[in-house]
Amino acid sequence: MDEPDFGNDAGGGFNAATRAYKANPTLDTYLKLRRAEPDTEVEVAVIGGFDSLFHMRAEFERFGLDPDHLIGLLDANADAVSALALDVMERLLDSRAREAGGETHLASRGEVIPPKLIDWIICCALDAQSWNDTLHVPRELIVLIRERLGGSNPHYEQVGHVRQMKSSAAMMAGQLKAQGVSPTFRLIGDSLGVAASTVMRWFEPGEFEAEAERWSGLYGPDGRLTLPEIERSPVAPES
Repeated sequence: MDEPDFGNDAGGGFNAATRAYKANPTLDTYLKLRRAEPDTEVEVAVIGGFDSLFHMRAEFERFGLDPDHLIGLLDANADAVSALALDVMERLLDSRAREAGGETHLASRGEVIPPKLIDWIICCALDAQSWNDTLHVPRELIVLIRERLGGSNPHYEQVGHVRQMKSSAAMMAGQLKAQGVSPTFRLIGDSLGVAASTVMRWFEPGEFEAEAERWSGLYGPDGRLTLPEIERSPVAPES
């Protein structure tokens, strides 16, 4: 006997958990279902559907998107989803270039693909993955989703980058100090390709000097890193 489709009962049709979620597709509903029965399948698609082939066609045409991609979008066809995501990216970049060139009121004139349409495309593509039990997300869709969530340099990436640069600055300062060179914010900034004021902002008052002193103990006069010898326990000979 064939296995039932994901989220379906063996006799056909959605299982109880899936019906409950689709009747009220909220975070609260899903969390309660999954916590109560962690092994139960819940098919989560609620966006899209056959009617979208008709009522979204004009919206696609309005913003220069190929309406024939709608079928592929609903079928979780990777090629169609990738092509559609690339088209959306082109529309976004074209709008930004026009705005940078001095054109105004593009959004009010309906000449910019609206975020709500982009979000619908993304949600529909993801729901189609669940509906078709495909779970293969094209990289073009990943890039588009990431763009809508804040781009490739969100807050915590920025924080991590600053932390890494600060660590590099402290190590460089220690290396210079070990070589007899007085480390300055300008010297470090020139080495890292940033302004001296940027390096200064990374450190609390007195912290730069303290870190330089700490790191200097790990470098020799030639500027090479000198790791302390690790005391090893003798290995017993094999019998």
